Amino acid sequence: MFFQISKNSIFIFLILLLPLLLTGCKLNLLTRQNASHIIAETNNLNAQETLPKIKNTNTWWNKLFNQTFSDKDEKIKKELIELTKKEYGHDIKVKIINKTIGVYFPVNNLLDNQTGDQNTEPLFNKEIAKKIDRVIFLTHRVALSSDKKLDFYVITTTDIKSGDELSIIGYFPDVLKVRLLNISKGEFSQRLINGLNKNPQAIDDWEGKNFKIEEIFLPNFLVGQIAQRIKIATTKKDLKEKNFFWFQKKETKRTFETKKIQWGLKDKIFTFVLEIPNYQKENTREIFNLILKTTAHVLWAYDFDYNATYILIKNKNENKKIFFINKKDLELFRKEKIKIENLIN
Repeated sequence: MFFQISKNSIFIFLILLLPLLLTGCKLNLLTRQNASHIIAETNNLNAQETLPKIKNTNTWWNKLFNQTFSDKDEKIKKELIELTKKEYGHDIKVKIINKTIGVYFPVNNLLDNQTGDQNTEPLFNKEIAKKIDRVIFLTHRVALSSDKKLDFYVITTTDIKSGDELSIIGYFPDVLKVRLLNISKGEFSQRLINGLNKNPQAIDDWEGKNFKIEEIFLPNFLVGQIAQRIKIATTKKDLKEKNFFWFQKKETKRTFETKKIQWGLKDKIFTFVLEIPNYQKENTREIFNLILKTTAHVLWAYDFDYNATYILIKNKNENKKIFFINKKDLELFRKEKIKIENLIN
């Protein structure tokens, strides 16, 4: 009996496991030299990486599960719309794409100071801000209580008179963490990605006919969050108090300011291109220290698997400073086991 079991075990090992052991794994070893292919692509960076789509097959198995997910989606949408109307009297539209839920919230007078001055910090209407907070709260409540696992939410609040549009993107696991006090409210607010834009098509669009959402993926979310944190940290504007959805900017004595930042992610390598018109050589240590601290903190906090970080800084004279750091060194820097001077040199 023992001999028979042994024979079967040897057979399974030879047929199934041995080929895997022989083929092995291809290691992706990164050096400063092999970053050259990234440098050539920095002028064509996109805000989001194009991810491959899963082929849709028409098997009975897929039809069954697609129908199940569709039913769950409709249930979530209906519950959120009805609950928002019943509890607060707000009219919203809801869309769901796989694990991303989008909410369209049309309002009047989103902003208080519509002066047209781009240098003026936008001030949100306090009453509208409270309404947005209610919609976000109910989105959390409905999504987290459903039996479908949703990862991201996009709350789009649109002023149907001016076309001003505020988008807030959040990650549901972060919501759970702040509720369980695993992260602070301040940290949670910095994990939200928000942006204020003009959308002329949204004017008079109470029904959300032009409302569209795209599926959010964690890598895109993280690279966008890091870029936003860096942009805010390298802005010299000072606000005395938090302006609702905008992060509080502390007074800074920095002599530089980021005017534009591009970001991307390819082959597990994060890429950031910063345009700092008044960048000088003496700013190098301060700039890279800030960028690396931000990047290391976010990637560690989300336990994200990556290979390296590539940074390019340009000033008004198109002079460039290039910096490349692999995952191992970045983690040592986060733990304060290696200094920024060692990395720059």
